[in-house]
Amino acid sequence: MTFEIFRKDIEHKLNSIVKFEMLEYHYTPNDFGSGILAYRIKGQNHKFVFDGKENSLTWFVSKPHQKYLDQNLIAVIKKDKLELSLDELKNGIKNGAQQAWYKA
Repeated sequence: MTFEIFRKDIEHKLNSIVKFEMLEYHYTPNDFGSGILAYRIKGQNHKFVFDGKENSLTWFVSKPHQKYLDQNLIAVIKKDKLELSLDELKNGIKNGAQQAWYKA
């Protein structure tokens, strides 16, 4: 799966479960297909960083109501592939809020 397909897939899944706002989209096909996606979901910033060289996806979440530029993010999921299921997405949104709150 390419990062562009991942973006379309994740936005389709997000549309089915929650309202969101895109904050950042950066795709570098010449850098092993790496990319960054960031969304505002339920008052939190969710950032997906894909390292194409290492083939790893890391999902970061901010504290509630934190500005996007503050970049004080907590990693909630790290995977060795560019894919998130609907259940992983639902759980990540739910659990990410709890983890960000407790690590504050």
